[in-house]
Amino acid sequence: MRPRRVLITGVSRYLGGRLATLLAADPGITHVIGVDTVPPRADLGGTEFVRADIRNPLIAKVIASSAVDTVVHMNVVASPSSTGSTTASPALASAALVWATVRAQSLARVNGAEITTPAATLACRP
Repeated sequence: MRPRRVLITGVSRYLGGRLATLLAADPGITHVIGVDTVPPRADLGGTEFVRADIRNPLIAKVIASSAVDTVVHMNVVASPSSTGSTTASPALASAALVWATVRAQSLARVNGAEITTPAATLACRP
């Protein structure tokens, strides 16, 4: 089944934002919702931006109310500080990414959506 209503996490980062822009321009996709904890710097085309944290239970309402059929988890933790903490260790950054990925997968399943996590990677710098 081809996705028609897509929710993308991590749209304020390059990869997530680029995917959102491309999908929003695809005539076969009817709606793209971009989710991140901070607003994107770049224009996301026709993507609807929602400021939210997938680690927060309120994201379940966003997914349920938007009737998405696909969730693409594009969050990439580039450094420990990108988890929201200036003192986070690489272990905490990794744990935050794993938790967010598990949360996205769980929410997609509960709402009957497909999930893909192509960019669920971690690159920590000491």
